[in-house]
Order: sequence, then structure tokens, then C-alpha cells
Amino acid sequence: MSSSLNNSRADARGPLAGIKVIEVGMLFAGPMASAYLADMGADVIKLEPPKGDEVRRMGRFKDGEPLWWRVTNRGKRLLAADIRTPGGAEIVRRLTATADVFIENFRPGKLASWGLDYETLSATNRGLVMLHISGFGQTGPYSTRPGMGTLAEGFSGFAHTTGEPDGPPTLPAYPLADGVAAMCGAMSILAAIVNRGKNGGIGDEIEISLYEPLLSLLGAMAIDYDQLGVIGMRRGNRSTWSTPRNTYETSDHRWIAVSAAANSGARRLFNAIGRSDLADRSDLQTNPQRMQKLEECDGAVADWVRQHTQAEGLDVFEKAGVVAGPVYDIEQLFADKHVAARGTLVELADPVLGKVRMQGVVPRFRRAPGEVRWPGRPVIGQDTCEILRGLNYTEDEVEDLTHQGAISL
Repeated sequence: MSSSLNNSRADARGPLAGIKVIEVGMLFAGPMASAYLADMGADVIKLEPPKGDEVRRMGRFKDGEPLWWRVTNRGKRLLAADIRTPGGAEIVRRLTATADVFIENFRPGKLASWGLDYETLSATNRGLVMLHISGFGQTGPYSTRPGMGTLAEGFSGFAHTTGEPDGPPTLPAYPLADGVAAMCGAMSILAAIVNRGKNGGIGDEIEISLYEPLLSLLGAMAIDYDQLGVIGMRRGNRSTWSTPRNTYETSDHRWIAVSAAANSGARRLFNAIGRSDLADRSDLQTNPQRMQKLEECDGAVADWVRQHTQAEGLDVFEKAGVVAGPVYDIEQLFADKHVAARGTLVELADPVLGKVRMQGVVPRFRRAPGEVRWPGRPVIGQDTCEILRGLNYTEDEVEDLTHQGAISL
């Protein structure tokens, strides 16, 4: 789709090079969706409030600089505008008139109240793909409730089934629901762009709640209840259908994750820990049988691992063909030779912090590889003037918008 937005980022690489994305997201779900698109080459313009996005004030800081901001808003150009003002809303309309994608994650109805609903925007640009992300979706009795990832992790059933059996429901350390919704959002945008190419260039409006993508990852939980009345409960790291499967503490107080879902894998595991008696027992040859003897099977592995360091245990398991791996902390991940060889983490130049490392692009394309082009830029609305010039705003108009408080430079 052709666009009059300036700075087409000819240096952009990836399958989405040439795709224009406008994002007015907050915190994590919307911004992460656009970050994934930027990783794959899209030209992403993020509108943040003149006072700065909230993520600039969250997480950890180095020399007063926000680190989480660098990750969540990597690869984007920044425009500081108050879209609640007439002038700020008009900037959005001009931007979306020639864009491919518009992403937002305000509470349902907010954008429409500022004249930025899909019907209005698509009347000018019929090819526009618009993504809404909200806590409980655009419809239903809870749609107007405030939504955060924490609530979605609880509402979806995820937290109820996570944690130790005698412990509380457990939330993830990072905004998992936001991340899952962001990936689902990026996927849905790509599907809409493909469909646009087949239906005469007409875009689409997409809406995603925070809780439904996470619920979709929870396997058979829903059908188990529907058909059997089974309510999934917390089991720690044990599986509901196979054993041995757990994380086991080593003698050096690290951990090893083991999964012996296949019956042949369970036999290899028992033999590797010197328990051929368990490997050969007729009443332990299948998962249903082993689940009846869960404490015995799981305990045998735990006892053996406890007597070995992480490196020793992993060496034995690797030689025996056991499906096992280390439970890493981030320091170990940074030091791992496989992570280094694959470039899982990328090093980027930051104008304030110098060199920074963060997660790289996840999908690896052979012919059109993406890249993280830069960390989240440090200055609020750093590209405001450049972007407005590309929209044919005059110097007088820019000055007037500044006086109105619609933008900051």
C-alpha cells in the first residue's frame, strides 16, 4: 500500500518492509504488538502523550534511563501528541489516511469519543487494518471494565492452575497476558493484510481481549471440564497426564527440567538414574500406570538429581537421550553458547546508555530476515517534527499545535 508518510525507512529489512503502522497503545499489549511488526520491517510510528508514555516511568532504571521502555518500544519512530485534543486527533486522522495498520489499546469507546473510530478512519482509507486490544473485549457486560494483564491472568484460569498445590494462585513475574495478546494481535494483523490482498484492498477491524488469547493456550482445560466436569487445579510443575515431569533441584541448588511424556523416554530416564527396576516394572510402562505411582516415580528422579550438580545431571541425561534441560536464570542465559550462536540476544547502540542487549527477532526468515533496528528512543516525541513535515504540516501549524498543547517538540 502506498503511503505519503515521510521517511519510508529504506534501510528497513524484513517481510513487512514498506508496511506503515500507527500505534497509540499504552503499557504493553498494543506497544508490543507493534514492536513485533517493527522487528519484521514495518515502519511504526508511536504516538505517546506529551508527558511521555507510562512505560518510561516503570521498571528498572540506569542513570535515570528507563530500561523496559527500550524493549517495548524498539524500532519505532516517536510522535508526542495528545489525541484527546482536536489537533491531536487530526494528526491521527492524517497518519491513518495512508497507513496500513492502526493499533490501539484504550478502554472500549475512548477512540470513538475522539472521532477516531474505524468507520470514520476507513471512510478515508478503505485498506486500513485496525486492531483493538482491551481487557475484556469490545462487547459483553464486562467490556467497560478496566483491563490489565494481571486481571486477565486471573480471569482466564491461568493463575488458578499455576503454583504449588498447597499455595496460592500464582501470577507470572512479567505481563504474560499482554505478551500473548500482542503476539495474537500481530498474527491477526498479518492475516488481515493477506486477506486485503485477496478482496480488492479492503481492510478490516480486529478486536482482542487480554484474557482470551491466554485461555486459548491452556490446552484441554476447557474440554476436560465440559465433558468430564474436571476443574484443573494447581500441581506445581507436575503434569496432569504424564510422569516423571517436573523441575528437580540439584546439589548446587540449581534446577533441571525433565519431561518423560513418551513411554520410551520414561524408561531411558529410569535407566539413566540407575533405576532399571522401575524401567522394567510391568506396572510402570504407560503414563496412566505411572500416574498411579506418581510419588514413587517422581521421587526417584528427585532423589537422584539432588545428589548431582546441574552440569553433572545434564551430562548424564544428554548421553542417555533423556529429554531434560537446565532451568536458567538470565545470567546463565546470557552466558550460554547456544544462545550466542543463534543470536537470540542482540546488541544495539543506544545514544545514552551505549551498548544494550535485549531479545532479538523471533521468527527467522530465510529470504527476508527482520532485525531490531534501535532500542526505544530516549527523547519523548523524538521524531515529531520530522513526521509532521511528512504530513505536510506547515511551520505555523506546528507552532499552533504546540501552543494548543496538542503536541510537544
